[in-house]
Amino acid sequence: MNHEIGLEEIEKKAWRTTFDDGVIDIYFGILIASFGSIALTEILPVPLNMLLGPIMIGVGLAFFILSKKYLIKPRIGAVKFGRKRKVKKLRTIGVLSVSMVLLLILFLFNLSISGGSLNLPYNIVVLLEGLLFLTVPLCLVAFFLQFTRLYVYALILGCGFFLADISSLIIPIPFNFLFSYLLLGGTIIIVGITYLIRFVRKYQLPQEEMNRDD
Repeated sequence: MNHEIGLEEIEKKAWRTTFDDGVIDIYFGILIASFGSIALTEILPVPLNMLLGPIMIGVGLAFFILSKKYLIKPRIGAVKFGRKRKVKKLRTIGVLSVSMVLLLILFLFNLSISGGSLNLPYNIVVLLEGLLFLTVPLCLVAFFLQFTRLYVYALILGCGFFLADISSLIIPIPFNFLFSYLLLGGTIIIVGITYLIRFVRKYQLPQEEMNRDD
């Protein structure tokens, strides 16, 4: 029994270290920054206007995969997690699927707003929508993944449309949208780079450690 508890604690610790390298932060930041490319759809030439967002996401995904394989794995190895951890992953997929349904509800909710059923300022409406349909689902994902920083990122993402609406007072539309998501995504990328640098310094390659000892 004690042996099983010990293995479970080791697995929990190993799982948490998967977020210590900052790679997922950088990928998430690139993902958020790619939302700003929507503002350029009517400015950039075809087909670049439609491909810029997917290209940015592809670059972020390639960075994530290559970093894990060539930068992180050689330093700490790879861990195969047990059944409970796999169940949590499935729950996360379920939460993300429900989020898509919530986005559909959001669309219907917008129709009711445009019909004048709620007498609220537009910027307050977009803030409430962002918190309800982006922040809340991502917080559930953060809970299942035990990824603490994702709670903060969920709040940041939920305020994205609100920030874009407020910034339109000084930045012309649609560049306000581009500015907001580049700012939010860039902030998360900087956090991720900070964690990555700290991780690389803490977990050096065996050859690097030998050279340092000499």
